[in-house]
Amino acid sequence: MRVFYQFDYDALSRNVRKQLARSVRNPEHLVYGDANANWYTYTVNLSLCLFCGFLVYLAASADYGDPIKDTAWADRHLLLWYSILFFGIVYGAYAMWQRLQMVQKFHFLPGRYLFPMALIDVRSEKIGIHDLAQLRKLDAIHHETNGRYTKTVFTFNFTDGTRKTLVLTNKNRAEIALEKFNRFQHNARAAFQNRDIASLYGFDPLLDLRKSKWQKSLNDPGRSLGKKILDLLMELKLPLVIVAITFAAIFWYGRNAASDKKMYMTAKQAQTEASYLGYLGHGKFHIAEMQAELPRVVFKEVQKKNSVSALRALKTRFPHTDIQADVNEEIHQLYDKSLQKFRAQAVNSDTGLIKAMEYLLKYAEEHDSPGVTINFARPSPSELSQLDAFLKLKESNLRGMKIIPAAKYFADDSAATRESRITTGIRTAFSSIFPNDVLAFSPGSNTQSNIPMLQIAYQIEPSGKVFTSDRQDDAFVGLVMRFKAAIVVPDVKERWKFDLEVEPPDSFNVEYKTSSRDAVHRAPESQVYAVMAERAFDKLALKINAAFFRPDSAVYIKQLNRSKGTS
Repeated sequence: MRVFYQFDYDALSRNVRKQLARSVRNPEHLVYGDANANWYTYTVNLSLCLFCGFLVYLAASADYGDPIKDTAWADRHLLLWYSILFFGIVYGAYAMWQRLQMVQKFHFLPGRYLFPMALIDVRSEKIGIHDLAQLRKLDAIHHETNGRYTKTVFTFNFTDGTRKTLVLTNKNRAEIALEKFNRFQHNARAAFQNRDIASLYGFDPLLDLRKSKWQKSLNDPGRSLGKKILDLLMELKLPLVIVAITFAAIFWYGRNAASDKKMYMTAKQAQTEASYLGYLGHGKFHIAEMQAELPRVVFKEVQKKNSVSALRALKTRFPHTDIQADVNEEIHQLYDKSLQKFRAQAVNSDTGLIKAMEYLLKYAEEHDSPGVTINFARPSPSELSQLDAFLKLKESNLRGMKIIPAAKYFADDSAATRESRITTGIRTAFSSIFPNDVLAFSPGSNTQSNIPMLQIAYQIEPSGKVFTSDRQDDAFVGLVMRFKAAIVVPDVKERWKFDLEVEPPDSFNVEYKTSSRDAVHRAPESQVYAVMAERAFDKLALKINAAFFRPDSAVYIKQLNRSKGTS
């Protein structure tokens, strides 16, 4: 004889179903019932639905409509996540619906019920039955952990060697169930011997099935393979999985379509490069439109920066778009603005200066190149040699004093440092008017001829003054520095030129350290001429400043204060 049987509830006869309902509700026949109340089952499954729904909401609302962060179209893993969550929702809803259907059909709470002759599992429409008529022995063992009761395990040992366990977590209920099982089994055997059919039906609500040799059992070997496969799929909840995947796919697409629309509207409203690029990277339905509008959006955003370099970058970035003319016009406006700022502080009487700056700015604008080099043309070695030769001829007029030669102290290695100070001063003055991406002055070489430049050529000549010291017999000749400067713009014949002359001072001090072993206490020759040259270049810096800017202008005053602070 078999031990386990399974039946479709609807396949049971009406009398069997009624008898099962009566026995479940009658404590005189039921040994133990393991069934959750409706409110508990509905609460658990409703909580599962709400929890999974809340997680779906969190996943769907994360970065929703944000064109920069929302990557849902590309993130296909969300489909799996949605499928899992929708399975939880579908399963919870199905469990509540199934519970409601079963309660209405069974007329008692679904659960597991122990009778003297059968252990019946009626938690679904497929009823599982363990025939206790085949029971060989029942073991009931109380379990404890650290001396504390945890559970009681009923082990049903059947004649075919199989086992079935039933776990109770209440010791008192377990002992009552064990006592009732033994007593009810005894009463059932007595009812069978006494032919008390009414009582026997109560103890064994499946008596009619037993009489009919358990016919129509779902696990009958003669049952078709197709029916078995269908039942297996239902047990695995495959239909719920399919429904969950379908809902997840529809929700994923719908959510992303709605988010795509919001991303599009957000980007259109923001009108920023970041939002447009975000949509182009993460959006789907308006790609062509956003690509067409992007250059204009970026142009409007760059306009606010008032940066020529940023505008020039747009010309390279979007070379074949309709913004080119507007970008060029905006660059022109910025150049014109700088020119007007220069005019407001430049020497008003020198129209040639203004004209030269116009040519310079026009060249820089047309060639997208702000660079202007500052080139110094120093005296050649032969010219410096002639200077020393001339000084040597004048020694006879100094009554035995020796004139120190000057040429080597104005050679290339010593001139570069002084020239860099002039370069720094010019760059500082012009940078307060012209941004570096409009005009940028920097040191250059005489070999460069294809870029704008400020040329400064100078010569060194004796001034007629002689400087001596009370502590030495050497003489130093005063030197005049004559400067010729010009702004040179390629392809422009007109040049603005100015000449400057710097006379040596009437007297000057040379500070130096001496050694106690040096009885003469002579000042180093190089330091005397270096101080003379420094004073000349200091005056040159001020004169160049005065050649460009009015004495009452902010640039002139700022440079004047700067020269005083460094002198």
